[in-house]
Amino acid sequence: MNTFAFYRKVVALNSEVHRNLKFAAGEVNFFFARDTTAVLLAGVEFAEAGREYPIVFIRGQDKQMRPVALLGVRNGENLFVDGQGKWDARYIPAFVRRYPFVMADGGANGQLVVCIDESCPALNAKHGELLINAEGKLEPRMNEVMQFLQNFQREFVRTEAITRQLDDLGLFVQQGARFDTPAGETFQLNDFYLIDEAKFG
Repeated sequence: MNTFAFYRKVVALNSEVHRNLKFAAGEVNFFFARDTTAVLLAGVEFAEAGREYPIVFIRGQDKQMRPVALLGVRNGENLFVDGQGKWDARYIPAFVRRYPFVMADGGANGQLVVCIDESCPALNAKHGELLINAEGKLEPRMNEVMQFLQNFQREFVRTEAITRQLDDLGLFVQQGARFDTPAGETFQLNDFYLIDEAKFG
């Protein structure tokens, strides 16, 4: 699954280039995710996310198994973003909440760096909550964002490690599901995995 699913112009945050950067959080709606059918989940989210979304596992091109929250059954469909760009669920996955910020490769010695989606109109130099001041120093709001991203990354690394162990033990079973709509449409969802409860028990 694409880590930058709805990011269009990812650039590393730079205290010189991005001086006086502001974030108008109130201007961020969820239209950026309206074409996203599934998002990655961390294990720590399962309890809350499981009340809102089906949770399944998918195998990526790197062969790594990862848990995702299903947001729709058609490709490019998100049933949780309404016509006003609001998220129609109580719990919003962290993968979505971190936007327009993200951590990506690019630092020294393979370290991750904080990046932003420069295409997001809520990031600007005119109005909103200040992230980097005129001296190039981080404001408290930016420190909060960085803490969230670090926690996000740590939980995903932990989840991947646990999922890899379960996969090595052969505890996943491939599944398929069929959905019939009131309009008479039928959709078949294939190539997802669940934990084999019989083996797990």
